[in-house]
Amino acid sequence: MANARVDRLRMMLAREGLDAVVLSHPHDVRYATGYHSILERWTQMEPFAAAIVFADPARPAILVIPEANLGIVAVLNRDGPHCTFDEIRSFDMLNFCEVSRYVDPDRNGGQLAEDAMAIAGAIRGTCQPDIAAAITAALADHGMAGKRIGFDEHRVSAAVAPKVPHDYRDALDFMMRVRVVKTGEEIERYRAVGRMADRVIAHAGSLLHEGADWNGVQAGICDFMVRNGVIPVDEGAMLFGGSYDGDDFIPDLFRTPGKRALRRGDIVILETQGVLDGFWIDINRTAVIGRPSADYQRLHDILRDAFLMMVDRLRPGVSTNSLPAIGYEHLKAKGVPAPEKLLVVAHGIGLMPLEIPLAYPAAGLAGVKQGFVMEEDMLISLDSLFFGAKLGPCHMENVYAITAGAPEPMYAAPLELIVADHAPADRASEPA
Repeated sequence: MANARVDRLRMMLAREGLDAVVLSHPHDVRYATGYHSILERWTQMEPFAAAIVFADPARPAILVIPEANLGIVAVLNRDGPHCTFDEIRSFDMLNFCEVSRYVDPDRNGGQLAEDAMAIAGAIRGTCQPDIAAAITAALADHGMAGKRIGFDEHRVSAAVAPKVPHDYRDALDFMMRVRVVKTGEEIERYRAVGRMADRVIAHAGSLLHEGADWNGVQAGICDFMVRNGVIPVDEGAMLFGGSYDGDDFIPDLFRTPGKRALRRGDIVILETQGVLDGFWIDINRTAVIGRPSADYQRLHDILRDAFLMMVDRLRPGVSTNSLPAIGYEHLKAKGVPAPEKLLVVAHGIGLMPLEIPLAYPAAGLAGVKQGFVMEEDMLISLDSLFFGAKLGPCHMENVYAITAGAPEPMYAAPLELIVADHAPADRASEPA
């Protein structure tokens, strides 16, 4: 089946001199095939699915799944070819597949059974006892012994090697470089994610008012997300937010449960995170309870202007490591105290919230100090977080598609301070 992501993967395989790549990390499997299930959210140490892609376009793209999960593929593809592959290799998962082979005389198959049987026509070889055996059989059948093969999980390579000796390559960093540049179809999907992100952040702002319970606000955001098909980052729906220590509201890098109601003057950092259609929402705005002081409003506007200056540098050929200095110099020029407290991070986003195409470990200082050169069709999340103490913190974040010209914003929510100056009865109540 046609799959632009597989086309890009094959191009990159050829560039790296790899004959094939074996993917078993859930994000990589979803990237290559579109396959996903609830099993991946169990966060087991062992994978429940895999994908094999060869550099040679004449060879098939292979999906490796439990035999009993053919029905999941049928459901994924009911409204279109969301899960794509040329060949399926099957294996047993615990004894689910054994049990499913027995025919229940009291059950009518229905359309799902017919769809699953149609997909079963793509199965090659026999059902194997486990995922490693299924991968081994597929590689052997396609003559991969002695070939240079990338794996995103070294244990899979070790399990395959006794029967299919190969030249092992670690594919984790390789797959990050593949995934960070999006296909046209992925960018179009993210536009829809962006429209939902705008609704989520607007709903979050509508829940804020003097006297509101912070935990209740988070629960309300979570409820709105779930009712609209978004999987929240956790039970609190937000990464940033605030904690309460005695009578003081403390905006916090790592959100903790609230202990008191919101009061006038409280600054609330709204960074709503969640997954829609496999892609991460990551939008950040700052709100204040009641009317902001003139000084704080000025601080927000200075930060917004610095942010827009950095946005203008989101162009192909520009390194992300050049962005923090732009923000710092603007804050310094405007007399903002401690401009060094401005944290700027530009990172890729997609199947993961942080996609940094640098060699492991990329989430340390290298992610900012070294940075990476932006390319056309990357999705870049620009995160600007000021932790200044005199007036309080001020944060904002947006996602942009890198184009040949000006970057295309994926979120339309205004980069303005959210002012929660209404009574509870006046709050906006957008339906799900």
